[in-house]
Amino acid sequence: MERRRLWSARWRTWNPCGGIEIDPVEIAKRLIRTRSISGYESRLAGEIEEMLKPLHVEHQRVGDLGFNIIAEHRGKKDAPTVILNGHMDTVDVVEGWTKDPFSADIEDGRLYGLGSADMKGGLAALIYAFKKAVSENSPLNIIFTAVVREELDSEGAFALLNEIDGDVAFMAEPTNEMPMLGARGRYVLDIVFKGESGHGARPESGTNAILCASRFISEMQFHFKEHPKMGAGSACVLKIEGGSDFLSVPDTCKVVLDRHVVPGEDRDSVMQELLEMLENADMDCDAEVSWHSRSTPFLEPYEWDIENDMVRDFASLYIERYGELKPIYGQSVGDFNAFGKRMPTVVYGPKGANWHATDEYVMVDSVKNVAEFYADLLRKMGERV
Repeated sequence: MERRRLWSARWRTWNPCGGIEIDPVEIAKRLIRTRSISGYESRLAGEIEEMLKPLHVEHQRVGDLGFNIIAEHRGKKDAPTVILNGHMDTVDVVEGWTKDPFSADIEDGRLYGLGSADMKGGLAALIYAFKKAVSENSPLNIIFTAVVREELDSEGAFALLNEIDGDVAFMAEPTNEMPMLGARGRYVLDIVFKGESGHGARPESGTNAILCASRFISEMQFHFKEHPKMGAGSACVLKIEGGSDFLSVPDTCKVVLDRHVVPGEDRDSVMQELLEMLENADMDCDAEVSWHSRSTPFLEPYEWDIENDMVRDFASLYIERYGELKPIYGQSVGDFNAFGKRMPTVVYGPKGANWHATDEYVMVDSVKNVAEFYADLLRKMGERV
């Protein structure tokens, strides 16, 4: 299927008096008060659709997992297409919160709540900037998108990118107001060690697959590729499981291995290195390696240069605001990897802390800063059309 730059010919002029308040902090508070744990984003999708009225909003069904929100502004025919993207889902509430995760209370300049930093504060900033651009009748073509299940396998982002395309994407994940121009990628592999069963009272009668796996894990040595901006790749054993409730020597053991990679490493090189380590390992077990099952492709590493035509406006405005530009590069993965492999992608979001942890918060002033920055950026880009 050919991807479309714009979803629909249907269009309505935005009424500045319609919809909810346009203050980005009030938008963020409303988002935080709406529960949207990954897999249960539909209520928040409805809230965002309400915020965007009377604009026409598309629902993109993502299998049986929920639906993405897409709203478009049509500018000039030959103008660039800018995608503003954020995810609606959060992780679940962990034990230990001292605040109400859904009250959106403000204390000492901090807006508390589950997903406040990751990424409802940033999502609010994008909604604000989009509504401002529409109210000013921007000459740009702008597609606002809010997707599901970023915290899981990025199903929403991949479904979206199967249907739409753009010249540049801006995403407001929490970056402490630093621009992120690239990120490491991630692969996950399963290693199954196969020994031989025997009676557990006579362990010498079998070959213990758990011991084989443990020995391999303790001795494995990767040759991580170094990248001048992202550092080196990494490896982490995520899970080891084997054995049974019976008094038997475990004959199988499965290891789940995480491999974060930098540009220059790919599926083939990661698999080949692991196979060579297993072949040279001193153990009595056989081993089989496969890619860990997931519903979407693995997230690949990517990098964009500030001299890219579609990144340059962001860079110049950022320098004007902050004095200098020192890009950062993500150590883990997110929807930005899916976008970054397809189009110039800049991640720039508000300051905050404790995402995926207790008492998560986003800084109120930072939400405002990021919202106004994106609004000014769209205005600046439109001036060049």
